Amino acid sequence: MTKYKVYNDNRFSVGIRFENEVNREITIKKNTSLPMSQDDILYAESAGQLFSKGKLTVKDQEMLEMMGLSTDIPDAITEEEIKNLFKLSAQKLKAELVKITEKHAQDKVVQAAKDADLQTSKLKVIKEAFGVEMLEEVDEEII
Repeated sequence: MTKYKVYNDNRFSVGIRFENEVNREITIKKNTSLPMSQDDILYAESAGQLFSKGKLTVKDQEMLEMMGLSTDIPDAITEEEIKNLFKLSAQKLKAELVKITEKHAQDKVVQAAKDADLQTSKLKVIKEAFGVEMLEEVDEEII
């Protein structure tokens, strides 16, 4: 049986409980990968939409097509992709951020922004896009 590498690029672990099998669970720890069978991947997508919501990713095009997904899932954003976003102008950054709709992906961008040394204009764009208080000291400087 073919195994596909499933990635969890988040700062939290993702657990899958297989209701169709007795007491079987899989936990994919944060920032790791795990080989999974096609049936397990399809079950995880149908039961919890873990792939379409970007909590888990698989890089195999054939597997993505079986799930009815494209390779471009904005909520399955990696740390490297976030760094590339931060290189964009504030206007282009704003256009890209509206594509990110899942809370876990937004939190990942916000945390990366807090760790990065970004311009105030980009911090404001992130704050407005996600409705979060970015950094209190930056908010005070803006006022």
